[in-house]
Parts: sequence; structure tokens; C-alpha cells
Amino acid sequence: MMAMIIDASGVRPAADALEVGKQVAAGRFFWLDIVGGDPSARQAFLTEAGLNAVAAAWALRFGQAGRMYIGGGGLRAATWIADRAGTIIELHLIVREKCITTLWGGDPATLDDIRRQFAERLGECENDLYEATGILLQLLLGTLGSALEVIDTKLDGLRLALGRRIGAPDSAALAQHLQALQSAAANFNRYLSSVRATTTGIERVHGVGVRGAVELNDYADQVEDVEHQLFERRQWMSNIIHDFSAEIARKQGEQINRLTLVSLIFLPVTALTGFFGMNFDWLTASVASGEAFLILGVLLPVLGIVLTIVWLRRELF
Repeated sequence: MMAMIIDASGVRPAADALEVGKQVAAGRFFWLDIVGGDPSARQAFLTEAGLNAVAAAWALRFGQAGRMYIGGGGLRAATWIADRAGTIIELHLIVREKCITTLWGGDPATLDDIRRQFAERLGECENDLYEATGILLQLLLGTLGSALEVIDTKLDGLRLALGRRIGAPDSAALAQHLQALQSAAANFNRYLSSVRATTTGIERVHGVGVRGAVELNDYADQVEDVEHQLFERRQWMSNIIHDFSAEIARKQGEQINRLTLVSLIFLPVTALTGFFGMNFDWLTASVASGEAFLILGVLLPVLGIVLTIVWLRRELF
């Protein structure tokens, strides 16, 4: 587990939970970022950060739907970030008094730039709890750009594969990609609804200043933009699947046409073979000579094929 303390003086790792308690006692606003670790270790840091048992239990329970809530003098949100590879990671954020606490799992280096940027901006807003929270939420939301870039790369690859008609994925793989996008878009749509409901009339919430309301409303607008981008990519994926299905239908139609042409070409030969394969005495006696074999066994089938090809060319071309 790694815990980082971010305040106006910079970014530094917390040696232990007691150091967090000292930061709280100093009364200076800070962000406590907890990455990984087992629940008991996390619990110790959350307790020193001033979270009660209910808030700590909520923060430690992962697998939640995205939501945001303001009340009781603080804010909490179950949201997402993305690492540099585009992997979506669930993140819990709790704001109490002069401390913002985040919990998530993954590579701690994912938020290195975010921590530095927040520390640089914190000097201007450390006296406004909700302004600092709005800024941090916007910085965290910006990491989802990596996930969108990965999605765009995959979509471009699918389009290229379908355009070249080589190496195209099967329908099961496409359906899996679409299902993942639909799930992400649906989750983010519900999160957007929660954020909008929370920030509606935020100016009248006790303790929220003008600048805090502006930052939180800006965050809500940015969440809506991300949700719109996910919806667009889901539509693009649906269009790719439609094009893929149309391409499969076209190829199947071409194969059926080829089989039909081959059947038409050899249909006269099949009919002749069936006729001359009958074991009637008069027929057997009539075709016993070598001349009959050349005329009826060789020239007649070839003539039938040639006439069929000539007829097909006239009808189809």
C-alpha cells in the first residue's frame, strides 16, 4: 500500500497513519491519496484522517455504482479514473473538513501528474473546501482521456480490418466489444444523473461558496461531455458491427452465386450422365461403338457446357 499527502507545500509519501493524524492536527488542508493495500491498513489511515466508521466502511466497499452525494458538511463520490494503458479503475473520494481522501487500486504512478498539479493549485483554493474538491474531480476525470484514446485505437483497427477484409474479428469478439462499451456508457450515464442531481442548486448548499459552485458545475459539464463521447463511440461500434454483418452477408451472397453458376454449368452434363447411365438394352447397343463414345460421351457434354456458358454470359453480362 502507498499513501501520499498532497498539500500546498508539495507531494510526499506518508510514512504511517500517525503522520496523517499529525497533518489533520496541524489544521492545514490536504489530499490523502491511498493506493492499494489491505482493508485493515486502509482503515488505520482513514481513522487518522477523521472518517467515522460509516464513512470508512463506505470508502472500503468497492464494486459500487457511480454516484455523488453532498451533505453533512462534506462530499463523497464513487467514480472512475483510467491508467496510462486505458484501464478503468474505480475510485472513492470522501471530503471532510480540511481533508480530501481518495482510495483506489492500481499503479500509484498513474496520478503522479495529478498530484503535482493539484499541489500547485491548492495554494489558491485551500480555504474553500468545495472549490478544491471540484478542481481535483476535474483533474481525475481528465485521466479518462487515456481510456477514450484506447477505445478510438481499437475502433480504428476494426475499421481498417474491415476495409482491407483481412484479419477481421469474428462476430463474438465484436459483440463483446460492443457490450463493454454499452456497459461503460450506461454506468457513466447513471453517474452523470447523480452528479447533475447533486450539483443542481449547489449555490444554496451551506458551506459552498461561489467559486466552489463554479468548479463543481464545471465538473458536471465535463462529466456530461465524457458521457457524450462514450455514447458516440458506442454508436460507432454499432455501425462497425452493422458494416461487418453486411460484409458477411455480401460474402455469403457471392459464394451462393458461385455455387449457382457452377451448378448451372454442369447441369446439362449431369442430365446427360443420368440419361446415358440407364441400362436399357437398346441404348447399350446404340452407344457400343467408339464413334458413339466420342460424339455422345465427349463432344455432347462439352457442347452442353459451352452452350450454357454462352447463355450465361448473354443473360448476366
